[in-house]
Amino acid sequence: MIILTGASGGIGREILPFLLDIDQVIGIYNKTKPQISSDEHLTYEQLNLESPSDIKIFIDKWKNKISKVTLIHFAALKIDSLAANCSESDWDRIMGVNLKGNFLLTQALLSKMIQERWGRIIHISSRGAVDGDTGTIAYSASKMGLIGMSNVLAKEYARFNITSNILILGHFEVGLYNQLNEGMQKKLLQQVPSKTLGKSIDIFNAIEFLIKSQYVNGASINIDGGI
Repeated sequence: MIILTGASGGIGREILPFLLDIDQVIGIYNKTKPQISSDEHLTYEQLNLESPSDIKIFIDKWKNKISKVTLIHFAALKIDSLAANCSESDWDRIMGVNLKGNFLLTQALLSKMIQERWGRIIHISSRGAVDGDTGTIAYSASKMGLIGMSNVLAKEYARFNITSNILILGHFEVGLYNQLNEGMQKKLLQQVPSKTLGKSIDIFNAIEFLIKSQYVNGASINIDGGI
């Protein structure tokens, strides 16, 4: 069973059909239910990742129905502002979704993974966050925090055949890139040696590799065209 957060977001929505080719999927969304044709292997769940009580309800509902869990964290919030202008409320919202929500859902599923002695945890970061793009103070901090969290999970639970890895994404045809103005898009494209954007299939290929690979653990994998 694949549990995919951010199923209604740009990249999450795009890789969903690929994931359905390899396993059953629970697509988690916050407000906007994804618009995808019905599939017998797909179930949608609305879930506020910042709410421990909502996560408990979700786990109680599914704990006896799921097995061999792969948890993929695509849910993310990005609010741009310079550090001097970043409000405390924006900081808390970004950390709540990108870091705390990731942790709470992972923590809630660990007991099932330990019981079955199998689990795959895949976090999503970005090249921009690692490089510390101007105006992304909270977003960058949250996405860098995921790297530390993934490394700890890898060390703590490897003995149960549970792996934790993180994908560091560059610029893709879908997702946040399309929300930028034309000038910024051209600037970012110049960073890529091939001067091309990534495709959803590039991300899916990495995810499938991590699902199949017991000995890849604690890795940070760049999918950025060589930036």
